[in-house]
Amino acid sequence: MSFSRLVALLLLPLVLWVATASAHHSFAPVYDAKRTITVEGVVTQFRFVNPHAMMFMDVTDKEGKVVKWVVEFDGNLNLSEKGWTADSIKAHERVTVTGNPTHTNSPKMFFVRLVRPDGTELLREDRQRSNAIEEERRQRALQRNR
Repeated sequence: MSFSRLVALLLLPLVLWVATASAHHSFAPVYDAKRTITVEGVVTQFRFVNPHAMMFMDVTDKEGKVVKWVVEFDGNLNLSEKGWTADSIKAHERVTVTGNPTHTNSPKMFFVRLVRPDGTELLREDRQRSNAIEEERRQRALQRNR
């Protein structure tokens, strides 16, 4: 067996593994991070699972036709750290959701924000947690400087 064939044979599993690993978690090929869209509809199901939580909803378009939308979220571990549970979103809830659309404009988006009719919000970014962490850092820095 030639040296180049041996190298190719040894590198093939690595190349396949890298392609598979990057394809699973790659955001940019599917979603447009530069744009956001907002849809309003009724939740049909919320699946609090890994690798990504998913919400399915019925959205009525401008012509009155019901379109099935899929909203993809971070995984349940990341959401759990922000206080989310499997009951954070319930079926039959009417919600307004903002997210990053697909490049193909299919009825799918990556979650940014959800607003309920009473005005309560769920956010991808946990601003309260970020602010609390930043305040804790400031307090530690003050203590070190004393």
